[in-house]
Amino acid sequence: MNKDLPGHIKKAFRSVERYLPVVDLIVELVDARMPNGSRLRDFVGKLSKDSVIALSKSDLADKNETEKWIKRYQSEGKVCLALDCRSRASVKALAKKIRDVAFVSKDGRAVQMRKVRRVMVIGIPNVGKSTLINSLAGRSAAKTANKPGVTRSIQWIKLSGELELLDLPGILDFGLLRRGEVLKLINTLPGQDDDTYTKGKNLCELLISTHNTHILPGLEDADFNYDTFIENYAKKMNFVIKGGNPDLQRATNDIIKRFQSGGFGPVTLEHAERDFSEIFDKMNENEGSEDL
Repeated sequence: MNKDLPGHIKKAFRSVERYLPVVDLIVELVDARMPNGSRLRDFVGKLSKDSVIALSKSDLADKNETEKWIKRYQSEGKVCLALDCRSRASVKALAKKIRDVAFVSKDGRAVQMRKVRRVMVIGIPNVGKSTLINSLAGRSAAKTANKPGVTRSIQWIKLSGELELLDLPGILDFGLLRRGEVLKLINTLPGQDDDTYTKGKNLCELLISTHNTHILPGLEDADFNYDTFIENYAKKMNFVIKGGNPDLQRATNDIIKRFQSGGFGPVTLEHAERDFSEIFDKMNENEGSEDL
């Protein structure tokens, strides 16, 4: 556990250890746009519990890539499905999968243990844990917001069908911290960014490296030069400051917010058939470049 992590995340790690003995199943939420890069893979693996991987925010990800990720995880013997926490049908499908895994042993026989099965929801900040829990519960049982680090308290939430969910704050480990610059781009790392212009450069660099430049209109026309692109974008959107000059700060903020909310269309930053981990790690070292 990193000493520089926020106190509520440290508390979440301790709570996992505290409640693990009474937990029957783990639901691991990952961001469908970056499935492996947003996983607490090593940490969850050490817990030695049955688990379900839910590719959260699948509505923001490329559908074909999400299907490839599901097949990849299934080929590794994992239970996995796509999830849109705002879709009732999607949440119902996950609820059924949770019950199937929680109440049936691996050999297909019903589990004859205690009546109530307990489920621990684990994931990085702002991956959709609280939204999912509210959807499963059918009420506002957990506090939500479109920013990391909102869930601070730890609580058990009763669901219909003899299930109880444990709501924890988001967790980050050393591996995820090494990808901090990328995680900020998908709005999962806690903290504010003062230099959004560099963050915008990082976004364009990431889209170039992962072959997703098509989602930003005008980036290719600017020969992948961020300074030219952002100036053209500001003019196109009529973002101006005194003297009629382009408002580059507003343009950058607009691009980042649109990207994070899916305003440019669905995109997957990490392909199931190609490892981009070196690219993500390198971005964290460079924190943006002068020329793309």
